[in-house]
Amino acid sequence: MKDLKNILDEKEYLHDLSKISAENKVPVISYEVGRLLETVIFIKNPEYVLEIGCGEGYSSYFIIKNLKKAIFTGIDLNCRRLQKAKEFISSSFPDITANFYCGNALKIIPALNFKFDFVFIDGAKFEYPDYIEVLSEKLNKNAVIVADNIFYDEKIFARYVKDHDKNSLKGLKKFIKLISNEKIFDTKFIDIGDGISISIYKQ
Repeated sequence: MKDLKNILDEKEYLHDLSKISAENKVPVISYEVGRLLETVIFIKNPEYVLEIGCGEGYSSYFIIKNLKKAIFTGIDLNCRRLQKAKEFISSSFPDITANFYCGNALKIIPALNFKFDFVFIDGAKFEYPDYIEVLSEKLNKNAVIVADNIFYDEKIFARYVKDHDKNSLKGLKKFIKLISNEKIFDTKFIDIGDGISISIYKQ
């Protein structure tokens, strides 16, 4: 009963965080996607973890929750949000080594010293294929890459889209093509949240 209460308390706490973020117009993953991230981390047990677009740390919470002796790296363009993420994660998981970088992930990733076992992508959609390019030298064999918003509010399937969505959709379609290359990735698409992809890096 105590474990059940802890789960329910955590869910309520995370729901409140998600609600506050929504009110502040900060994008967050769905609770279901969060639980999937938590499960993948539990199974994979990675040593080096990268999150592109960590916002205020809501998704980071699910990623870090089941990490053991691991190093987490979070990147976000918005320094104010990133500071909130840093404070939230350091208070929630004081024993985890977590590094946060404010700036463009495409410039930061090449300078990082780690090769990653797990990557979560939730940054600018038009840059998704560029993330894959810069990650090509930063992935260990069998690294797992999870990307959010693959369906882009179902617009990925639309015949006609508004001009302001075209760059994002172009990026997502190119990204999908890249991760569908069976020589490099083993990829599955899952219809939860706004659609996610899970890719295993073969090389």
